[in-house]
Amino acid sequence: MKRIIVFLLLFSFCSEQTSEQVNDVELTESNTTIIQVEESNRTTTSIQVQQLETFTNINYEIENENSVVSYLAPKDFLNSSIEIVRGSTNTIVGGFTLSLDSCDLADSCLLITDLIISADLTTLKSGNSIRDNAIKKNWLESSLFPSVIYRIDELILPNNDFDSKIDETVVGILSIRNIEVNVPFTITAYMENDEIKIFGMTEIDTTWFGFEAPTKFNAWEVLNPIAIEVDLVAKRK
Repeated sequence: MKRIIVFLLLFSFCSEQTSEQVNDVELTESNTTIIQVEESNRTTTSIQVQQLETFTNINYEIENENSVVSYLAPKDFLNSSIEIVRGSTNTIVGGFTLSLDSCDLADSCLLITDLIISADLTTLKSGNSIRDNAIKKNWLESSLFPSVIYRIDELILPNNDFDSKIDETVVGILSIRNIEVNVPFTITAYMENDEIKIFGMTEIDTTWFGFEAPTKFNAWEVLNPIAIEVDLVAKRK
């Protein structure tokens, strides 16, 4: 059976409450529509949205050479101006398994299993080596807790007639400093050939994971919440 699958994570976090839902996207070869998707580089890309045929247990793997995980931290200077500091890494591993079939909940259902995405926090670069070393040793302590992990063990998403486009909110387990928190994300996805383009964003509070946001005397402080942004490519194995 032919298919093209589209899965993109758009992580957009609510504040202190969580709810469980996930979304994904797939494609086939008929009923083509053109939609516009805004990517992290602020450009707009036209993609083809198609219907899918059923498929079972298709595995996808993150390609780290084409993927980036970033934090975006608001830095307040003496209450006079705010700068958004970005630190990024492409040391990322992980993947997920997808199935699509008819179901009782809707016209079709997407099953997501074994989704695990992990990034190495020790490799975060912000363009300032002093800041990066301080994050490793003093605040995030990534030298002791090197990995951030996002996990969804299993999730069923109602799908509209095997459509390839979904925009929803998902909930998975985010682990930082070995502390696990249920975090909701808004997701969108699309596929080009056998690659799934994934963009996502969420906001977290550092105190959820056992540390205060960085500050330096009365000179500046980092404000919560801090955004986590991912721009990933997953390829069929």
